[in-house]
Amino acid sequence: MGGWTRRAAFALGLAAIALQATAVRAADAPAEIRIGTLYAGSGAMASTSMPLHVALEWWADGLNKQGGVFVKGFDKRIPIRLISYDDQSSPALAGNLTNQLITQDKVDILLADSTSVMTAASVPVARDHKMLLWDITGSSPNFFSSDNPYIVLLALAATDRYPKTIADFVKEMPKLGIASVALLYVTADYTAFQAAAVRKALKDTPELKLVFDRGVPQTTSDYTVLVNNMAAAKPDAVLEFGYPANELSFLRALSDNETKFKFLFTGYGLTEQNLIKSNGLADQLHYSFALAGPGSYEFKVNYGLKRHEFEEAYEHWLKEKNVKGVEFGYNAIAGYQAGLVIEKSLAAADSLDQLELRRAVFTLSGNLETLCGPFVLAPDGSQSGEIAPLGQIMPPAAGSTSLGLNIVWPADLATAKPVYPAP
Repeated sequence: MGGWTRRAAFALGLAAIALQATAVRAADAPAEIRIGTLYAGSGAMASTSMPLHVALEWWADGLNKQGGVFVKGFDKRIPIRLISYDDQSSPALAGNLTNQLITQDKVDILLADSTSVMTAASVPVARDHKMLLWDITGSSPNFFSSDNPYIVLLALAATDRYPKTIADFVKEMPKLGIASVALLYVTADYTAFQAAAVRKALKDTPELKLVFDRGVPQTTSDYTVLVNNMAAAKPDAVLEFGYPANELSFLRALSDNETKFKFLFTGYGLTEQNLIKSNGLADQLHYSFALAGPGSYEFKVNYGLKRHEFEEAYEHWLKEKNVKGVEFGYNAIAGYQAGLVIEKSLAAADSLDQLELRRAVFTLSGNLETLCGPFVLAPDGSQSGEIAPLGQIMPPAAGSTSLGLNIVWPADLATAKPVYPAP
């Protein structure tokens, strides 16, 4: 047999072995990929959790129409099955249901409910069972440590990094004529860490005086007295950090009291603008400031839909499925982001082993850019990318009902200078 013939026979043999291995992997593939998730169908976290959960359903429905999600380890598409439980905004129930998803439902992929408040209950359960927790928006730095490889943060920078833009902007405030600042925040990790970052920035800016500093429980629903007390302190600037339900109550108190501040920052003024509009409070946002997250700002994308494309597809699906009471905003985007990261990770994973899944997620770090921004994981699994610029919400232009947006910080992204004081 000639040399060329031997080489050709050898190549054909290798090809046959590869085909046989592929066939074996496909034969060993599970019938479905079980994704376990929690959502708050009622209670204080429902307005945050439901848009995220519905977006996950949209994502799974779309992939299943294509035959499922591609898994590298099995070299084929496999249908997705979402196993979902309503935790009713109860962290204790969320912990029990997380255990049920792992021990009884034996899910392949475990997702936390939204927010740090709800995620906190799932973190120790997942760690104890050596189950990777795909943490969507639970951004508390307390969840992450070098000795816990069983958590990754998907759709939001860790809270000690998330407020970087507004904290950096604090030093610019004296240039606008701001001398006194009021700080109002919910005491949950997510909002308290942001308030702490701003408080430190204020301390490092001697021209600024903190004249009001108050933390309130996440269950606070009446802000009337708080707004009155804050107004009595006569701050030049007000920074408020709460969950969507808190912000609705805060803005409603401003409206009812006819109180207006010269500079107002809110945590969700841009990311949940549709929710605020649907509650008749859009006027309270005029000239206010907020982080321009993916609900309002178009990040560069190298995988998945752009923000406006996702909004159109998501809204169409909601109408098609007759889903009511769910607004498009950051939390819907976060649900889609979770799906995108899972999808890309499974395409890189050699198996469904939990640490192999973690390895696959980390291959995306620094390489994946979605509608949430650049995906960058720290070694402990926390998110260091997805940092939003600071925007100022402008009144609708003549003939329009849509609020405008100016990016004011950082300087290299700015499209306009901040308007201060608010007219």
